Amino acid sequence: MSEFLIGASVLLLGGVLLVCLPWLRRSKKAQQDVLTNTRLIKQRLAELTVEQSQGLLSETDRLQAEQELKLALLDEVKVNVVGTGQTIWILSVGLIIALVIAGSVYFKANQLQQINHWQTAVTQLNALGQTINSGQDIQGKDLQDFALGLRTKLHKDPEDATGWMLLGRVWGALNQPNTAKEAFEKSLALEPDSVGTLLSYAQALILLGTEDELKQARRVLQRVITLDPNNINATGTLAIVSAELGDNQRALQYWLKLQSFLPKDDPNYAAVQQKINEFQGIGQNDGELAKAQAGEQGGSKRVQITINVSDELKAKLPDSGVLFVFAQDPTGQVRMPAAVVKLPLGKFPVTVELSDANAMMPTYTLSGLSTAKLVARISRDDNVMQAAGELQGEIILELQADKLVTENIMINKEIM
Repeated sequence: MSEFLIGASVLLLGGVLLVCLPWLRRSKKAQQDVLTNTRLIKQRLAELTVEQSQGLLSETDRLQAEQELKLALLDEVKVNVVGTGQTIWILSVGLIIALVIAGSVYFKANQLQQINHWQTAVTQLNALGQTINSGQDIQGKDLQDFALGLRTKLHKDPEDATGWMLLGRVWGALNQPNTAKEAFEKSLALEPDSVGTLLSYAQALILLGTEDELKQARRVLQRVITLDPNNINATGTLAIVSAELGDNQRALQYWLKLQSFLPKDDPNYAAVQQKINEFQGIGQNDGELAKAQAGEQGGSKRVQITINVSDELKAKLPDSGVLFVFAQDPTGQVRMPAAVVKLPLGKFPVTVELSDANAMMPTYTLSGLSTAKLVARISRDDNVMQAAGELQGEIILELQADKLVTENIMINKEIM
């Protein structure tokens, strides 16, 4: 920063000199002209005295000539004084205007605010990391600052596999799966057998959602099963990915394996059993099985939600924004919503319905949950990631098959 200020000061001084020197030279030349003319006039006055003594001029003519020469000298001095004053005034005004323009351009074009933000993110990297690891609700801004600081650290130490893994998870939480995928690939190039990184990499591939990436996700998850045969997360995700790729037989195998890991009193046991029943397809052809998976036969779950805003928060509603309403696994094991509705912000109360038709993936639906966390969030933009100043309300409820459950959500919390 000090080097920048020194350089800027030198440039400013050079600019001032370039502007002022011509005016200063002009002023100096005018002063020299006055001195020259003064000497000439004094010389002429002496000559007039000599001419009178020689009888060439009368005393009256000499006095008149002297008076005219003195008046001419006085006028020239006045003109020079006025010109010097104008020069100083013009230079002063010009300098002020130049400084104002330069200052305005500098404050609009400089990156000092961004540089300060970057330096703050770097210095707070450890504190932000502890906040993220603590499991507290994290704002999008904190995640962005953590990513900025971590990226700087990785620039200095690109061989940090854990750092690349953390960066990938942050980008994934910020809904940037492409960037997350690249970070996970760099981490796996350093530690190819990291189960945690492999699982996160597979999730990023699933979010991208193309057929090639789903196939790659399946290969990655199978690698996890090889390293950790009893990994519940990998087994359940493999079931979902296999079904998404149309491999129902393999999806059924993974659902059966997942169920073998769960005790019968586990809340997810019944949901897995429902999936097993669907994929076993007793007495069903492929078309009927597809309908069952889409929630068009018995067992589908729906919830109708009426959303309102508390009186305390109505004054904080943005002029324009987006209302997100979504259902998640309340245990937090799967962060992807089972159903989501996005609406432009309008008048409240508003009623929406969540069902299997609102699923992000056909094989991960509302019907697969026995209990759901329902969230209504008012965002200022299209990013579903929570940020400071956004408004939210949430509830947890039991879902019922073949029945429309009605519920209310009051948006009563401002995200800090």
